Order: sequence, then C-alpha cells, then structure tokens
Amino acid sequence: MIRSSKFWVGLTILSVFIFSSFGFALFYDSDVRQVQLLYDDDKNLIGGAPFEPSLMFPLGTDPLGYDISQKVLQGAKFTLLAVIAIGVFRVLFSFIVAIPFAFYLPEKIRKGLDQLLSSFYFIPLTIIAVFILSPIIREQLSAEGEEFFLYTFTERIGLEVIILTLLVVPLLGSMIGNMMASVLKEEFIEGARLLGASRWRVFTKHVIPHMLPKLVIVWCQQCVQVLIIFTHLGYFKLFFGGTDIDFNPMMADPPKSLSNEWSGLVGNYYIQIHANPYIALGPIIMFGIAIYAFQLIGEGFQDHLQTRHYKKEKRDRMSGTQNPVNEQRMSFDFVHKRGA
Repeated sequence: MIRSSKFWVGLTILSVFIFSSFGFALFYDSDVRQVQLLYDDDKNLIGGAPFEPSLMFPLGTDPLGYDISQKVLQGAKFTLLAVIAIGVFRVLFSFIVAIPFAFYLPEKIRKGLDQLLSSFYFIPLTIIAVFILSPIIREQLSAEGEEFFLYTFTERIGLEVIILTLLVVPLLGSMIGNMMASVLKEEFIEGARLLGASRWRVFTKHVIPHMLPKLVIVWCQQCVQVLIIFTHLGYFKLFFGGTDIDFNPMMADPPKSLSNEWSGLVGNYYIQIHANPYIALGPIIMFGIAIYAFQLIGEGFQDHLQTRHYKKEKRDRMSGTQNPVNEQRMSFDFVHKRGA
C-alpha cells in the first residue's frame, strides 16, 4: 500500500478531471454553453462576449461566447487518456526493445549504440512529429473544392498515438536497457546464475521485480513529456483527433479542434492572449495542473520506494543485531553434558 500523500493527491487530480469529463458527456451530452449577449432581469444589455472569468463563467468565454471551462471539461478525457496511453505504450515497447539490448548485446556494442542514439537527444521531437502528423491530422481540400480528411477520426487518433510512441522508443529503449544492464551486474544476479538460474528465470524473478518501480517513475516522466509535446503541436495547429480548417478565401475562421482537447484550445486562443489574456489562460492552467499531478505521482512513488528501502534496511539492522545474541545463546552448552 502506497502511503505517500503526493502520490494520492496527483492521482486524485487526474481522476477528478477524467471522471468529470465523462460525467459532462454522459449527463449534458458535451453540450458547451454559448452566451453571446448577457441581459439583466430588466432585459437591459449588460455585456457581450468574450466575458471575463466570473462565477457564471469560471474561465471566461471565447469571442463566440462559448464557456471555456466547459470546453476544458469536454476535452479533458481526450487529452489525459491519450497522454496516459502514449506513456504506457512508450514504456512497454521500450522495455521490450531493452531486453535484447541488455541480455544479448556485448557491452562494447551496447555502449556504441548508446553513444549513437544519444545524439538524437538534441533533435526536437516536436519538429519530427510536425512533419509526420501534418498530412494525417490537417483537413485537406480537394481539386473540386471539397474539404476532407485522409483518415477517419478513430484512425487519426490511433495513428497519432502510434507515431508519438515510436518516436521515442529507440532513445527510451536504450535508457531502459542501460538500467537493465546495471541490474544484471548486481551481486544477487551473479548469485542466482551461480546457483544455475536460466536467463528466463533471472529475467522473470529478479530483473522484472527490480525494474517495475523504476518503470513507473519513467512512465510519469513520459506523460509529462507528452503533455509538453501536445502544447507544441497545438501551437502548430495540429490538434489531437484532427484540425478542422476553413478554406474560405474571403473570411476564413481560424483552425479548430474537433474534440476540444487542451492543445487545440491553446492553439486556438494563444493568438488572442494579448487582447484577452484570460482566454488562453484557462487551458494553459489545466496543462500546468496536469503536469504537476503527474510529477506528484512520480515523486510520491519515489518517496514510497525510498521509505520502503529504509524500513527494509532498518529491519535488517535490527535482525542483524539480534541474531548473534541468539546464536550465542543457542550455542551455549553445559560442561557436564560432555562428560567432563
């Protein structure tokens, strides 16, 4: 049982966002409130969109009068579930790649590959993702003037999850492989091999239990990285699930997200941040809270591991101080029993 308060606070924040978003879809059919003009009880006009944050509109409204807080609530499930899924797939596939990297490659070759792959740390993943995802996510215009997507909504989501996962598998697999290789050098692994344990038994009984806690922390780090990549993609108008583009040559509407996920809201509203700073502030705050929640989960789990390790060492010290006394008492023998 994890007793770290940081872990449970972070998990609670994410759970509240996700379940509230599903509740909004279930009970309100994700119908975002729109108020363009506001009147008082005497039918007098008192304001028009965009409205500033208030009790009626906690995060304000956009220029069309849509409640930003409800848009944030509608897109929370798409954003956070996508981030969690991409983080899980990244760690899972990288762990699979790391197995032959750590078990079968000679140390010289492993170090050479590690040096080769480390150079890719300086290449921004966002730039690569923009080139690959642009034709998949952006709406296209045919020769006849019809707007269309190359893939369906489900296919666009699946392809984006796969691409954002595979982009980091070589780098992350190398990192996890080095972690796994360091575990294989531990004394208890050498002891297991001397006792005749096979590679499969060493992997399942020793390496996996030792690696799982570290992989949870790596997963939290990857989720934070995915959230940051989402904000970058939102800046380039590449919204999760698809970017709806208006090709009207006269008065085109700005690109908009089809799912109201948070990167789409940031991408839609950042150009208005100088005129109406609060419009883009809501989605940005939500991104910050989500990043903070994942960091809390990682820090809390790490604190849990350190506390568990400290308690184990304390128990070992306690048993180590008591065992010699017990052994001395058990090894005591009376002289007359030996016939002296």
